Amino acid sequence: MKKRLTVLTLCAVLNVGNAYAHGDHDEPAVISPQAAISIANKTVQQLTFKELGFAVGKLDASWKSLAAQDLSVVSIEDSFYVVSAKNSESTLYFKVAFDGQVMDVTHTNE
Repeated sequence: MKKRLTVLTLCAVLNVGNAYAHGDHDEPAVISPQAAISIANKTVQQLTFKELGFAVGKLDASWKSLAAQDLSVVSIEDSFYVVSAKNSESTLYFKVAFDGQVMDVTHTNE
């Protein structure tokens, strides 16, 4: 009986150690530049309905008619894309993280 208990304890310890040693070490998925443009476009549409906490505030109705060609990736930084969106009145710059989160929306590319 004592031998069985020792064997079971040893097996349990080895399995737990194996689980810790082989955790998920994969890097997070990086979105494509096209996906960053799509996310910025969706954010523009959301900003025409409500203020989301960015410096630009709520956008006026002129942003609702933004076409796909009005958005482009301006630069690729260490951890995010800078996407510009242009309408007839002004340009907005979106910092879209590689995981797809919109980090900031401003009127200047800084």
